[in-house]
Amino acid sequence: MSMFPPVNPLVEEVAQLARERFAGRAARYDTYSSFPFENYRDLHEAGLLGLTVPAEYGGPGVDPLTYVLCLVEIAKGCPATALTFNMHANVIINIDQLADAEQKGRYFREVLEEGKLFATVMSEPDSSFRDRFVLRTAFQPAGDGSYHVSGVKHFCSLGDAADRYFVSGLLEGTATAQEGIMVALVPRSEAGITLERRWNAAGMRGTTSHSIRYDTQVGAQDILGEPGQLLTIELSGFALGYAATYLGVAEAAYDFIREHAKTRTIAPATEPMSHNPLVQRSLGEMSAQLRAARLMLCEAATIRASEQKGGDRTALSLATNQAKYLAAEAGVRVTEQAMRLAGGSGFLKDLPLERWHRDALAGPVMPPSNDRCLEIIGRMVCGLRAATLEFQ
Repeated sequence: MSMFPPVNPLVEEVAQLARERFAGRAARYDTYSSFPFENYRDLHEAGLLGLTVPAEYGGPGVDPLTYVLCLVEIAKGCPATALTFNMHANVIINIDQLADAEQKGRYFREVLEEGKLFATVMSEPDSSFRDRFVLRTAFQPAGDGSYHVSGVKHFCSLGDAADRYFVSGLLEGTATAQEGIMVALVPRSEAGITLERRWNAAGMRGTTSHSIRYDTQVGAQDILGEPGQLLTIELSGFALGYAATYLGVAEAAYDFIREHAKTRTIAPATEPMSHNPLVQRSLGEMSAQLRAARLMLCEAATIRASEQKGGDRTALSLATNQAKYLAAEAGVRVTEQAMRLAGGSGFLKDLPLERWHRDALAGPVMPPSNDRCLEIIGRMVCGLRAATLEFQ
């Protein structure tokens, strides 16, 4: 008997979309470093763009386990779509925890009815989530509940494709994030939003994660929550989504090379590669890595669902860091092993293996970085205080 609930039929619906639509486009997005607009139109038409919009607001309101399993399937088709969708979907989750009823209704309608996309922009140049994060973006009161927001954010997935930006910064006059961190959902149409540096990366090229400068006015209607409130809500969904994305990349590479080994015969052998003990050993190792990462991801998602009902945040933090570490490492290791098994052809762009490997390389450095994950896990198992993300 499985320790997890039955899989939601939505997962297969997403998987079919990824197989039949997304997979055939992924190489083009990688080549041109272009945003996967077509995939997002497909998601909207299928009623999946608001996957994390609560049911009371007309969305599917999926549970955390269904969400991460859907994300794994999206990543198998197009990793850049999965990574950017995780940003969008977690902004929705954050809105549900921070916004008032009027804001929720307005923002969720934009997603469900208009197909609007939301980006998360927290990273800043010269700051790192590996250490205590220093916010330099400033929120300056401008009267009537509005603010002037100024600063530069980088690694902004969805880049100039987003319709709104979830921008964090420090309230003028406050010294720490605990007392003064603020959040606004800034419309892209506002003046004073400029692309500072275009995304040109080795992998995840379709995420268009540009650096963007904000020097703009934000009305009271787009300020979310109170100063400091962001640090009181549950933010583990981002890391679980990263784990799901890189697990999906690894599973895609494994599925590809397994079929390759079962069907390709290399002279002077008369049987397919799969009959070679060395190939069997590599496939066995990949299979074990993937199963461990998937089980850890599912366990962490199940704990998150429990936490939403008043469960243990400490257990969630431990499981989330373990899942993110295992999945990101599996992404790098499995895609590399698949390329090695494919031989010289694995390095050619005729096959998707080199693209998946380049995409997977981003996994260990995405927050929390794998080094940070291990530090947090180590502190927790030693009974010491640990916080995945710490702000100045």
